[in-house]
Amino acid sequence: MELAPSDVPMFTASITRMSDSEVGAAHRLLAGLGISDAAESLYLSLLDGELRAANSEDPALSELIEADLAAVADGVVNPRSAARALRGLEQRYREDARRAETAALELDLLEQGGRHPVETTRSPQRAIAMFNQLFATARGEFRGMDRSPYLTSAGKQASMQPESLRRGVRHRALYEMASLHDPSYFKVVAKSIRQGEEARFVDKLPFRMLLADQTTALILRHGPDSDVITTRITDAEVVATFGDLFEHLWQRAVPMPRVSAIESALPQDRELVWMLASGMTDEAIARQLGVSMRTVARRVAELNHLLGAQSRFQLGMQAVRLGWLPPADDTPGTTTPT
Repeated sequence: MELAPSDVPMFTASITRMSDSEVGAAHRLLAGLGISDAAESLYLSLLDGELRAANSEDPALSELIEADLAAVADGVVNPRSAARALRGLEQRYREDARRAETAALELDLLEQGGRHPVETTRSPQRAIAMFNQLFATARGEFRGMDRSPYLTSAGKQASMQPESLRRGVRHRALYEMASLHDPSYFKVVAKSIRQGEEARFVDKLPFRMLLADQTTALILRHGPDSDVITTRITDAEVVATFGDLFEHLWQRAVPMPRVSAIESALPQDRELVWMLASGMTDEAIARQLGVSMRTVARRVAELNHLLGAQSRFQLGMQAVRLGWLPPADDTPGTTTPT
């Protein structure tokens, strides 16, 4: 239920309508939070000065409160600082890093103590054999985190996956955004996705890791001589720890843009992204472009599909990563492109 300003006069003076540039900045700053479309719409309406009564059954409001983007005072919903929420996201990333460090320490202890099934090798041939065996033994799910330098050649790595997928094994992979700029490896990633792999991207990964079901993990690290140290672990508790790390990173990662998204995007697509990022409403965009609101909604849906986004926040993040929008720190003073 919405309240008219006259219904809550005690709050009227405290609401300040945000400018288009401020709302647009919120679009870009919140892109990494993974907020749903409904929660995004509610948050932007709150930023725009709309008064809302608290409704405990509203999932969008619950999502905003959980993300620290809204708070309830005297029964009225108030938006909270996006920067505050992003600081919370930064803290969660630090917690992920601590989990990775803890897992690495546990691995060191296992190697030193020799109390659990652990095998470590510096041989590239043995590492590839472990990799092949991991693919062959996975029955339910295969999870991976990959970063350069890669374990095996592009062609061979791509050839290992189809048989596993045909057996019904689910494949999920995390990659660093930098891998999109390696043409040969980008082809491997794109081919894997076409074959059925689910892929997401993060800015940085702590190390390379492969998980087969809940039973086996391969951890790849750099040695002092820049050689690759591969460790296979079958201890259930340690494998579960690495699995938890993967899931934490997966929740914060973004989907891969559709293959050739940059080349296939039309100039008006980029213009539409600019308008969305500037905080313009669908109605204002429709007037600006001379089209119906239904056409605007359809084009936004097409852009989401093209860039692999599930919300307008993710659409903004993908647009920044593709260079269609400047990062939040480089946002120009104007709200539309010149």
